[in-house]
Amino acid sequence: MWRLGAWLLAALAFVIQIALEHFRFRNSPARTALLASASVSIGAFALAVAANIHALTAGTGNRRLLALALLLWPIITGVPAFIVALVVAAGLARLRLPRLLEKIH
Repeated sequence: MWRLGAWLLAALAFVIQIALEHFRFRNSPARTALLASASVSIGAFALAVAANIHALTAGTGNRRLLALALLLWPIITGVPAFIVALVVAAGLARLRLPRLLEKIH
């Protein structure tokens, strides 16, 4: 249950980041995708650091693979996050929702 909650919270943070970059900061789809995927990559790097620290304190794990995780996890998560964020942000840009919201206010 905790793992599912963590996944849902991470997905919510990703969606909120895309929405903020697009609606509040009015960034282009490419910049929105870059910033959102950078956040995902930083989070993956932090998880890899935590895994390395845990392995050192617990005396378990393959040190080479864990060291490689510091490089691979951000790439493995960041590239798909960029693609998804780019598609979503481009879709939002095509909807022209910011102009609709301006007319309402």
